[in-house]
Amino acid sequence: MSEDADFLYGAIHGFIQTSRTPVLLEPGEPQIPLQPGNFSLEVRSGRVTLQAWDEQRNISRRVTAISEERAGRLDLVVERFGKRIGTLQLLDLGRPQVQTAVRRAARLTYRETFRHSLSRQFPGWRIAELSTEQDLHHTLSPSYPRALLKKGTSGIAAIGAGPESDPDGLLSFGLIWLDHLRRREPRLKIPSLALFLPLGRERATCLRLLYFDSVVAAYSVFVYSPEGFEDPVDLSDYGNIDTRLQRATEAIRTGHALSTAKYREAFPEFWLEKQIRADIQSIDAGIQSSPVYGQVPAFAATDRGIIDLLAVDILGRLAILELKASQDIHLPLQALDYWIRVKWHLDRNEFSPNGYFPGVALAPKPPRMLLVAPSLDFHPTTETILSYLSPSIDVERKGLGMRWRDKIQVVFHAEGAKRPEFIGDTQS
Repeated sequence: MSEDADFLYGAIHGFIQTSRTPVLLEPGEPQIPLQPGNFSLEVRSGRVTLQAWDEQRNISRRVTAISEERAGRLDLVVERFGKRIGTLQLLDLGRPQVQTAVRRAARLTYRETFRHSLSRQFPGWRIAELSTEQDLHHTLSPSYPRALLKKGTSGIAAIGAGPESDPDGLLSFGLIWLDHLRRREPRLKIPSLALFLPLGRERATCLRLLYFDSVVAAYSVFVYSPEGFEDPVDLSDYGNIDTRLQRATEAIRTGHALSTAKYREAFPEFWLEKQIRADIQSIDAGIQSSPVYGQVPAFAATDRGIIDLLAVDILGRLAILELKASQDIHLPLQALDYWIRVKWHLDRNEFSPNGYFPGVALAPKPPRMLLVAPSLDFHPTTETILSYLSPSIDVERKGLGMRWRDKIQVVFHAEGAKRPEFIGDTQS
């Protein structure tokens, strides 16, 4: 055994032996656990060969060097078939600091699956761009691979949610990607957005798309199986809603009892709710001050990260208030989720029989949607996302002054995706 081979063998063997949960990662491929019986490390003719296998694959690579060594991670330079140079990573999943590398590897793996899906579903189209790189300036997330397909002067925006990413966040970033491409490529006609989601995780996205403006953009949704093959879905199959309307009770009506000032900083969303409940007409003078309900229908507001309030205006029209004390890119679509469910129960005349708004004749008109947040804490993409919603959804933004913890004061108002109209001093 040569000195170099001896060093490489000892380093690799030592890493595997001292790791709690060793795995092998090759860029664009799923990881392979390195357990006794499914890998071998040996020296052949003075060369170190590492081989690993599972039920689907068998990887054999000649290791030529170590490019980097960190706690829980060993990066190897390898020679593939045809003497092509490549890389391998050995990771110890038992160490928390390697999770970033694992997530990146998972994204790269799905990116290649996504590439094949695009080629199958859009034959004749050229994949002009495919990326998982983060772009903070344009709010492009590394969690979802995105692509631009071209055919002549036409284009298609596409985005996918890998098995490890949050499928409910896909649509927000898909709309941002579509809007970015339309601005960046003015000579290219990009009428549609294609979304790829894991099978069984597509319902929320499909339901949302039923309430989008089909004139502004067209949408296609594909679901893929664990084997990696995908099928288009029919959005009309997703009209039924899994929702429940509990009886109106005093506990729901009064909301959270926050009695001490410590909640001002520790629980800003709940403090914002308390402030608005106490003076809801400062948000909109036409809304009745009582009753105001929370968590209707049965969403867990803490799980969604957004506080939902349901009130009624002087004309009997329901008003949904979505409250957020910090920037949230998903605020518009999470508000849409709530709006859809409230409208569903309203259309079926279920509020009054369940004790809501006693003595009020509820108007059948769809609810108003009010997005309420500190004026400087609306995410910059909020207007972009709102511009794709159906014009039948009456949505408004209410921006609060910086001292909202002491007093609620609306300093800007905006209808739909329009630019805000400032009506006060943001420093007030």
